[in-house]
Amino acid sequence: MRVLLFQAPVSRMSPHAHLSPPLGLAYVATHLLDAGHRVEIIDLNVAGFNPKRIAFALNRFRPDIVGISAHTETYLNAVKIAALVKEHDTSTPVMAGGPHPSIMPEAVLAEPDIDYVVVGEGERTAVELLAVLAEGAAPDAIAGIAGLGHVVDGSPVLNAPRLPLNAANVGRPARHLLSLDFYEDAYNVLTARGGCPYRCPFCSASYIWGGRRRPRPAEDIMAEVEDMVRTYGAEHIFFVDDIFTLDRVWLDGLLDLLVARPAGLTWGCATRVNLVDEELLERMAAAGCTGVQYGIESGAQSILDSVKSIKKDDALSAVTWAAAAGISASCSFMIPFPEDTESTIAETLAFMRVLKDAGGKLLMSYTTPYPGTMFAEKADELGLKILTDDWTLFDAKHVVMETRHLTAGRIEELANHMAESVGMSRNA
Repeated sequence: MRVLLFQAPVSRMSPHAHLSPPLGLAYVATHLLDAGHRVEIIDLNVAGFNPKRIAFALNRFRPDIVGISAHTETYLNAVKIAALVKEHDTSTPVMAGGPHPSIMPEAVLAEPDIDYVVVGEGERTAVELLAVLAEGAAPDAIAGIAGLGHVVDGSPVLNAPRLPLNAANVGRPARHLLSLDFYEDAYNVLTARGGCPYRCPFCSASYIWGGRRRPRPAEDIMAEVEDMVRTYGAEHIFFVDDIFTLDRVWLDGLLDLLVARPAGLTWGCATRVNLVDEELLERMAAAGCTGVQYGIESGAQSILDSVKSIKKDDALSAVTWAAAAGISASCSFMIPFPEDTESTIAETLAFMRVLKDAGGKLLMSYTTPYPGTMFAEKADELGLKILTDDWTLFDAKHVVMETRHLTAGRIEELANHMAESVGMSRNA
């Protein structure tokens, strides 16, 4: 079968829109290719939403099925893509996947132009769906595909959940289907499946993935890294896992291999400040690490105790150790949290200055009540007022909620003041 996969784009183009290639679609593509299908990927974040370009692709490729991946911010454009597919040919099935459909499958299935929703890991679900469609899409066979949502007699139906994919069998994403030259961080590597065991109330990762991280074999990761250097000329790799340093035994094995990496190759990662120490950061630097991203979130310990369970002392140590090892440390902050006040925001600004003086690079965004997070599901209980149902504004660059202590206007004023005070661009 001919499978056309779209990455739904953001509505407001920015440098972040095409920061990284859509690895999720590329992994699905690999499994579809292995099953004998012809696959093409179009990332509309590269050039923006253009109905004529979509129509041209449909006419040229003549897909038997279209898949669309969407985040919350890009979901409404995913719906528009689905409508264009049906306008082109009403008989073409449309399946939607990605974070937003995985969290809100029934709402997505209510869209008239979306036939199937892939919940969670989509590789095997997509392969099984295409096999059933090729045989005529018998209802019993559709109902037997784990991880699939579909419509029966006008109502959404969710099949049994799919068991997690063995991390050793995920393969490598089909990067050859992507135009890597168009991305700022083109050479990303996923080292694990599964999620973060920390259930931060502002993050939907644990809702999507569950709490158990499933690392890939270190030898497989290293082989993929070496292939990216050999095939694509990669000079810097970013490991895109939420918490790269969670499993120290596994990490020790990978660092042993990275010490012998191709000459000149550097890499970066993201992790928590309480999951590094001075010795580890020195070892990471010796193995080629030049950058690490920390989610600090707040500079008020009372806020951190309620939303992150980290200590300010740990954050300062993590930044100081990284700087000493020659690793650039990016420190991301969010405002506001439910219990933030002008006083705790002032504490955050003061701590941002401390981390900047220690060598940290500061980043800041607006706290966003994404579907699946505690902030969305318990908004009333937490004193949060969600101001809009326009999903395109759920990009961490717009104020979409107020707290019991801070109005939207005051939140924006405080954010502007903080950004100016530390010499940074808001939402950078």
